[in-house]
Amino acid sequence: TTIADYLLPPVLGAYKARFPSVVPRLFVANSDAVQRRVAERSLDVGFIEGDSHLPVLVTAVCCEDELLVTCAPTHPMAKLESATPESLTHYANISREPGEVVDHYLQMAGIAPDTLQREMELGSPEALKRLVATGLGFAIMSRATVANEIRLRQLVQVPLMPRLVRSMSVVYPKERIRSQLV
Repeated sequence: TTIADYLLPPVLGAYKARFPSVVPRLFVANSDAVQRRVAERSLDVGFIEGDSHLPVLVTAVCCEDELLVTCAPTHPMAKLESATPESLTHYANISREPGEVVDHYLQMAGIAPDTLQREMELGSPEALKRLVATGLGFAIMSRATVANEIRLRQLVQVPLMPRLVRSMSVVYPKERIRSQLV
């Protein structure tokens, strides 16, 4: 959803301005489902987190997305200059879903993911932002996802040390003739 809801709309707007007679269709799903649809050729191109592991697809990194500690301005973590993986275990955590990226980040730092004080899991980034704004806990969220709330001072973000950056990639079939529009 980070790609579909926050990163792609400006790109699609510019594309539509350049090709006004084309009607793009956006299919939103997790990275595995998007890859599968591109491999089946029911989608021309897909945008996913990380790399594709399907040999029939070409993967090209198109941008990076930094994940940061996100909390209410009144939350104790808001005063930190940066947060370490170990410091995350001291505060209530609200997550969107059990995440491979965050779990891997913690494991690389020698922290077991189940040591986070998980208060709640929510299925939507919008619900997550609103709950975090109440001060109940922190979330680890994309910079792009909360840009507006940061500007409005409803939320603050604290960088993780070491940084947590994920790659966003475009995938397309290796053996397909692509139209000029693609």
